[in-house]
Amino acid sequence: MITTILIIFLIVYLGMILGGLPFLQLDRTGVALLGAIALISINALSLEEAVDAIHLPTVILLFSFMVISAQMRLGGFYDWITHKLAALSLSPPLLLAVLIATIAALSAVFSNDIVCLAIAPVLVDACKQRKLAPVPFLLALACAANIGSAATLIGNPQNMLIGQTLRLPFAGYFLDAALPVGLGLLITWG
Repeated sequence: MITTILIIFLIVYLGMILGGLPFLQLDRTGVALLGAIALISINALSLEEAVDAIHLPTVILLFSFMVISAQMRLGGFYDWITHKLAALSLSPPLLLAVLIATIAALSAVFSNDIVCLAIAPVLVDACKQRKLAPVPFLLALACAANIGSAATLIGNPQNMLIGQTLRLPFAGYFLDAALPVGLGLLITWG
């Protein structure tokens, strides 16, 4: 039984690293569900234990924010904000600083994954139009989105779970996170 559980874990972990299991045409979500189904089917976990392991308030909050972010992407908000940033007549270092601050702010209140996915292609085009190398701006996008998402309890799923489990106040968490997030963003810009 332990060997089977370990094999299931390793397959799921590999699927998470690869972003899915190509031979099954599954993404990360599908891999996670398949792993849960496999554990339940071999009686390593009862259905009740599996349900108890899910923190429903966090899942609902995460789903809600992903829907809002996806609708903003479909509505053109992220394209609009990226074009506005690219149109600023700033030197490349200052443009990078403004990009980092903007992405961090967006990621603090929306899903950082959606922010990166929606802004990256538009950012590449904007960099090409301005004759700037896109790689530093894309690296800044990825770093600022991850660092910025740490600023609030709604910035990423881990924060949501931590905040709900420990019953942390939103403002208190933000005040505690502001300094390390700010330092992280400065280091990213540097």
